[in-house]
Amino acid sequence: MEFINTCFETTNSLRFLALYSHLLPVVVSIILTYFILKNSNRKTPVLLFSVFTFLLSLWLIGDLVLWHSNNYYIVAAFWSTLDYINIMFYLVLVCFFYTQTTQRNKIPNFLIFIFITFALTPLVFTLSGLSAETFDEPNCEIIGNEILSTYKLFVEVISIISILLLYFVSLFKKSIKSQSFLLTASTCVFLAIFSGSEYLATQTEIYEINLYALFALPIFLVIITFSIIDQNTFKIKVDSFSFAKILFTIFAAVAIFNLVLADDRVEFLVTGASTIVTTGFGLLLLRSAKREVEQREQIEQLAVGLEKANERLQILDKQKSEFVSIASHQLRSPLTAIRGYVSMMTEGSFGKLPDKANEALGRIQESTVFMASSIDDFLEVSRIESGNMKYDYKDMNFKEQAEHIVDDLRTDALRRGLLLMFRSDMNSPGLVRADAGKSQQILHNLINNALKYTPKGSVTVYAHDDVKGKKMYVDIIDTGLGLSPENLKKLFGKFARAKDASSANISGTGLGLFVAREMARAMGGDITVASDGEGRGSTFTIGLPLV
Repeated sequence: MEFINTCFETTNSLRFLALYSHLLPVVVSIILTYFILKNSNRKTPVLLFSVFTFLLSLWLIGDLVLWHSNNYYIVAAFWSTLDYINIMFYLVLVCFFYTQTTQRNKIPNFLIFIFITFALTPLVFTLSGLSAETFDEPNCEIIGNEILSTYKLFVEVISIISILLLYFVSLFKKSIKSQSFLLTASTCVFLAIFSGSEYLATQTEIYEINLYALFALPIFLVIITFSIIDQNTFKIKVDSFSFAKILFTIFAAVAIFNLVLADDRVEFLVTGASTIVTTGFGLLLLRSAKREVEQREQIEQLAVGLEKANERLQILDKQKSEFVSIASHQLRSPLTAIRGYVSMMTEGSFGKLPDKANEALGRIQESTVFMASSIDDFLEVSRIESGNMKYDYKDMNFKEQAEHIVDDLRTDALRRGLLLMFRSDMNSPGLVRADAGKSQQILHNLINNALKYTPKGSVTVYAHDDVKGKKMYVDIIDTGLGLSPENLKKLFGKFARAKDASSANISGTGLGLFVAREMARAMGGDITVASDGEGRGSTFTIGLPLV
């Protein structure tokens, strides 16, 4: 059959509607894609979305040519590629939603394989000319291949289902925000309208259905823009309010222009309804963009303020550490001299002294010991916070070390009228890999604390192990003041002291337990505390890993 090169022309009304439904989305798509590419990091999701808008624009331009041209050759040239472009932008959208829902910037090989497989079949039909079976000259219409049409519908349905599945699976796994529902829902609704209109037009041969269905496209693009700005889909750093105003101005100008040019009731009603809906979403977009800009400005101001405050705090912290270190070292020298002279005086190096003088020197000696201990605590805290604490790890018998310290402190306990005991229940030799000096310091600190906070009764040091869990424990159990739940929570904080400490005239800086636990944790262990309440004693437990 020989074809002539002209067909019956489309009515002016349909041409006008086609111009409105096709050109406006193309202009918006180009602006939106340029805006995203210019202001984003151009990672895989951004590139996929840009490819989608490019393919959609190509399809719209090609379909617009079909509605306006009455030349057979032009119609035949464009018709053969539109179905293929249609399939491609559906497949690209699936890939885009995969990257969005999985939060990945790389498309896996299996998805690339599926993409290529689904894309090859229509490509063969298009390149071989099998996409069209015949030409309907009066309607200037190519009758498409039924197999290709069925295949296209299949791809479209599978794509919509895949996008929904990706969204709900990611929502179940909590890998995507629930706000993404707007973008997902609007995409699926638009694709369903797009595919459904094509199917209905084919079945009923009322091809104007395709034209009216495209009036959902401007609304869809406004929703996409709203999602990008309101939810920061592509993490764009730009003045979104200015962009929203430009986009809204374009929508409004084109819509009003078409309303003015409408020359019959159908044109006016369709363009008017589309304009009202689009304007509504556009106003929401402007409101959201303005709110986003205001929030960003507030956050930036807060960030600047916090940065300055953080810099000031870092300077103060550094000055504090330097002061503590210098002051501690400067205090040690005169303190050492005081302790030395007091020791010489009590030993009779300067002659025999009266009993009252010896009593006063004894109190001076006790005060210097406390002051030296406090200076050591300050230095330890300074080293811990600056990360300069050094540890000399060696294999040592933690059980024997605890027993020796108990023997050394038993005299001090008897002087206080307390019974200090050591018990053990060991299934291993009790070897741990730790710093001997630090572990000894921890034990001394905990046992001395127990003696200070126990007015009467006893202190029991109990060594035991958990061979299966590879842990060695030493419990310091006292019958002293006990601890309230409130004190238990804050006991290991810096400068934290039990509320009964002052009333019981117990001196201390509140740093010993903090230093002890930090040391234990640095050596792979920990210190815990338990108490049945005030007046019921306490149990401190230090645990270190067995060799």
